[in-house]
Amino acid sequence: MKRMVWLILLVLLLPGALAQQLREQIRKYTLDNGLRVLMVPDKTAPVIHFNLMFDVGGVDEAPGLGGIAHMVEHMAFKGTPSIGSLDWAREKAALEAVDKARADLDRAIANRASQEEVQRLTTAFNQAREEAKKLALPNAIDQLFTNNGEQGLNASTGYDRTDYRVSLPSNRLELYLRVYADVMLNAVFRSFYEEADVVLEERRQRSENDPNGALSEVFLRTAFQVHPYGRPLIGSREEIQGYRADKAMEFWKTHYHPNRAVLVLVGDVEPERDIQLVRRYMGAIPRGPARPNLNIPAEPPQAAERRATLEYNAQPSLLIGFHKPTYPNRDAYVMDMIDSILTEGRTSRLFRRLVIQEQAALNVSSSSASPGFRYPNMFTISAQPRAPRTTADLERLIYEELERLKNEPVGPQELQKVRNQTRAAYLRVLQGGPGLAQTLAFYELFFGGYQRIFEEEAIYNTITAEEIQQAARRYFTPQNRTVATLVTRGGSR
Repeated sequence: MKRMVWLILLVLLLPGALAQQLREQIRKYTLDNGLRVLMVPDKTAPVIHFNLMFDVGGVDEAPGLGGIAHMVEHMAFKGTPSIGSLDWAREKAALEAVDKARADLDRAIANRASQEEVQRLTTAFNQAREEAKKLALPNAIDQLFTNNGEQGLNASTGYDRTDYRVSLPSNRLELYLRVYADVMLNAVFRSFYEEADVVLEERRQRSENDPNGALSEVFLRTAFQVHPYGRPLIGSREEIQGYRADKAMEFWKTHYHPNRAVLVLVGDVEPERDIQLVRRYMGAIPRGPARPNLNIPAEPPQAAERRATLEYNAQPSLLIGFHKPTYPNRDAYVMDMIDSILTEGRTSRLFRRLVIQEQAALNVSSSSASPGFRYPNMFTISAQPRAPRTTADLERLIYEELERLKNEPVGPQELQKVRNQTRAAYLRVLQGGPGLAQTLAFYELFFGGYQRIFEEEAIYNTITAEEIQQAARRYFTPQNRTVATLVTRGGSR
């Protein structure tokens, strides 16, 4: 019994102790060019986890350039004049020849030149590409980091942000700083059209040939009819085919600057010593313009239910969403709690009802912040029926559970379970590694500062059953609802 009491006390106190320890360890610096740098010493292994995050994403794209932020994310791995080029003077001329050949081809197509002329210019364009490829090493940054012990080299683009991450031995700190300072100053978008083909294939696999991706695009287009959250994050096929290197470079030079970024280092660092290296390399990058006012339109309040149907050669599927506010609005945290109540674990309400008791669904999940977090977003629920049940059956069962949330206060035991799940997730983040680096970058860049992470457990712990009931009533209404259904082509719903 005494051992059990100590274990309970440990579970209760450990997150607070870890939070306090982490809070005391974090060092923040702001360089003269506006780059914010966070360092978290952790001597458990001779490794540093890096995350470089920019406040740039899909919402920043101009009409007709959908997905260009994602394309630029790819191109930032292609190197610089000093990383990847075999002869920069010749390669620079070759890349200019590629751009000219592409422009000549575009002009011929626009002017409806003869088929023979278009074919001749296409051949010239492809030859120019081949000549440029001979003058550069493929995947130079990837290979450089691989040769120096990297783990997890990757990047991702969302509607609101772009981040670059990698883990390296701590004695490669200077290498990392030299590489990324060089990229931010001198990025070369080599093999641009080859990479556009890669992105086009990525779109085919993730959006066109993937039923979940295809349904998601239909859903977002229906739910967001004004705000850019409704556009495909990867861009449409036509937009990708229309990418040009000069437009991508213009987007890069407009948005990717140190004053719009946060660099986080978690691991074997000595902040007072290592910040000198950071200043030497990253501090040499000039400050850029502030984030431009893009006049991003607000999504008007939804006045009636919206529905969309997608025919696809796949099993039926259902996606339901409700508009809601984003952080730091308190309701955003309340909806996080509802997310856990509905689908977190096998004892959650929707999983227990749809999958276990009714055996009506193969799976069910939810998200309280889709598809982004900088602007008002959506609470979504997705499910796939288990034959012979249909998506209509799932809708009925889901709405019954949402009505239950509106009409019956969540009991103390269930509320405590959700708080425990929140505490467990909080603890996992505090334990460090790439996840902590990314989370700190998020909070510093978007949520009012990294310190906010230490305040949120208290927010969740003060959310009441009455608040959950009120939020359910406020947002889970038919007029605020968007429903997208995947119907098996020639078959069932």
